[in-house]
Amino acid sequence: MQDMEMIEKIFAPGKKVLVECIDNQMNVNNYQTIVEDLEGAYLVLQAPIINGKPASFQESQELTLRRIEQQEQEAYVTNVFVIDVRQDKIPLLVCSKPKKIDRTSLRRFTRFGVNLPFTYKLEKDDLNLTGRINDLSLSGCYALVNSDDRLKAGSVLDIIIAMPGEGSALNIKARVIRVDDPAENEESLTGLALDYESLSDLERETLYYFIFQLQLTCDSILGSGMELPDE
Repeated sequence: MQDMEMIEKIFAPGKKVLVECIDNQMNVNNYQTIVEDLEGAYLVLQAPIINGKPASFQESQELTLRRIEQQEQEAYVTNVFVIDVRQDKIPLLVCSKPKKIDRTSLRRFTRFGVNLPFTYKLEKDDLNLTGRINDLSLSGCYALVNSDDRLKAGSVLDIIIAMPGEGSALNIKARVIRVDDPAENEESLTGLALDYESLSDLERETLYYFIFQLQLTCDSILGSGMELPDE
């Protein structure tokens, strides 16, 4: 399927998309919204509503759009520019029509080595503890934390992962699948294999996009004949 046919399918009216943009303070913001129309040379989006008011956008502002087709297990991303902001009954963003779209198969995603700080607490416990995520996937992650006798297989944690390049952190409920003894080269840190228990639509798409970007980076490195660095 050609890019334009794919674009018309992915951004058909009624489709949910995730919008990423940078504001005047250089903060990265993520919004979920709906495609209103794909008319001629324009892509029209419903303006995201935040706290009862339309989010603020400016003409010529660049937006990154991403869409996850879960049934097809495909992830898509493209960039557009704001052409007009219509203050109608439903505020609308008139954007340039995408000309190119990148995609990858979600089936190809495996765990990626990362180094992300996170905080966590046991269910019904108000004490926030810290650790780091050293690999991440669409279904779970592996974390290193200070040893704690309360952490056992089956424990449920509320975790907050700081995502680079994202405007908000991921707030996830996760279940401990395995507790590993401290490794010699990790001082006294304990390893936790975690599976996600619940993700909101916005958190799921933010995670998809972050891993999608990691996948594209890996594809680019491998396509250039370079080797991935050892973890």
